Amino acid sequence: MGLSFSKSLVFAFLLSMAILACNRPPDLPVTPEVSFADVVFEVKNAGDPLFEENTLKLSINIQDGDGDLGLSGEEASGPYAPYNLVEENGELVQFGQRPEDPPFTCLDYIVEDKENLDVNGDGDFADTLLINFNENQFNIEVDFFVKRNGTFEEVDLRAQPAGSANENTFCGISFDGRFPCLSSEDNPCSIVRNSNRPIEGVITYDMVSGIFLPLFRTDTIKLEFKIRDRALNTSNVGESPEFTLQSIRREVN
Repeated sequence: MGLSFSKSLVFAFLLSMAILACNRPPDLPVTPEVSFADVVFEVKNAGDPLFEENTLKLSINIQDGDGDLGLSGEEASGPYAPYNLVEENGELVQFGQRPEDPPFTCLDYIVEDKENLDVNGDGDFADTLLINFNENQFNIEVDFFVKRNGTFEEVDLRAQPAGSANENTFCGISFDGRFPCLSSEDNPCSIVRNSNRPIEGVITYDMVSGIFLPLFRTDTIKLEFKIRDRALNTSNVGESPEFTLQSIRREVN
C-alpha cells in the first residue's frame, strides 16, 4: 500500500511523504533508523523580488519497527511541550531574578509579548521567564555544516547572521520541526499511537527560506539529520554527501 501527504507544518515548513508499509513482518527495530536519499535546491520564480521562493528539499529513508512516527501541530503538552517553565518556591523565575541564571537567549527564556501570552497570569505581557527548552517538541532535526580549509564546521542558523544580536541570543532560524503522523486516516495520530506495525519509506522535508543563497553562496555544505518517534526514541544521525547549492539547483515556475 502507498500513502502520500503534503501539508504545512509549524514554523512554516512543508513536508511531503511517500511511505511504504506493506504487511511486512515486524522485524525492524523500534528505534527509528534513517539514511540519506536525496537533496534538491528548488528556486521558484527566480529573479522575481516579490515572489521568488527558495526551498531546500531533503529526502530521507526511514524505517521504524512499530510505526509510531509523527506529531500533530496541536500536540503541545506533556513530552511534546515546547518548554517547561522554571519555578522557585512556587513562583516562576524571571530574567535577572537570580545571578546564577544564564544571560538572555531564545533557548533559555520566553518573552510574554512575543508569545502573546500572560504566562504567569499577572495581568500584563511584560515578563521574560526562564524555561527548560524541550528538544522533544521536534521529531526531525537538521544541522548545517560548511567546509572550511578542508574541514566541515557546523553553522548554527539560530546564531545567524554573524555579528548580529542573534549570534549571542540564538533567536534566528531553526529547521528543527515536525512531520505529521504517517497515516491516511481522518485522525492519523490516533491510529499511529496504537499501530505497532513496521513502516519504511521516504520522507521529503522542505525547508523554505531566503537565507540559503546569501549565507552559503558557493560554499560546499552538507546536512546531518535525525528523527524521533512518539516514544522519544531517537534515530541514528544520517548525513548527506557534500554539495553546493548550485550543483543541486532546480528552477521551477
